[in-house]
Amino acid sequence: MKHRFLTVCCALFFALQISYTQAEASDDSAPLIQVFLGVLELDNQTSNRHEESQDKVEIDFSSIPSGGVEAEYAFGKGWVHWGLNPGGSISWATDDTELSGSLIDDGESTIVLQADSSLFLAEIHLGGYIRGRLDDRITTYAAAGPMVIYGFHDVNNENSTYVPPQVTPSSTVVFEETDSSDINIGYYLRAGIDFRIQKNHHMGFGVRYMSTKLDFNRTLGKLDIKGPLYALTFTTQF
Repeated sequence: MKHRFLTVCCALFFALQISYTQAEASDDSAPLIQVFLGVLELDNQTSNRHEESQDKVEIDFSSIPSGGVEAEYAFGKGWVHWGLNPGGSISWATDDTELSGSLIDDGESTIVLQADSSLFLAEIHLGGYIRGRLDDRITTYAAAGPMVIYGFHDVNNENSTYVPPQVTPSSTVVFEETDSSDINIGYYLRAGIDFRIQKNHHMGFGVRYMSTKLDFNRTLGKLDIKGPLYALTFTTQF
């Protein structure tokens, strides 16, 4: 996994250098830079806590604050621009991702689990984009490509409780490990609309989508990390 991560990062780096060199050789070579802030809505799902068992855990992802930066290096210009789109984003939720479900402990008794957990995601990507003018003040764009994503998941054991089928006092479910992380490859999509507020400055709205799979093997197991991100954007050209 580490070798795959390094390989993809190197490929992204060299592709960015190529795009920068080609942009430097053209007139009006400065890239567009877009900053965005929004909310990531990951799909809720059911996961196996451990790959070797059938223990199910329901994961209820709340709205996750997100932010990031996009760059657009144009190779073709006119009413329609096209080129390379490097960028990245981070998303974080603290004690806001609710877990619930039925687990099986070592004594084969049913455990009803409720817990809070936190989730952190960071990704970098490099894709192709196209941007077109609707008129002198409005542009729309779309982009897509591969990404490398890192995820960190942490369980708050203090809020993890179980109630056995028999009437007995509640106890604490202690995970052997309370945190887990993973790195993987996925893909992203983005689209949006920009409104010019002054020369080389735009405000707008955007929608991004990411999809990958992360294996939090010490806590929840494999999760599909996918869903839309709705964002407000500010775009400028230096």
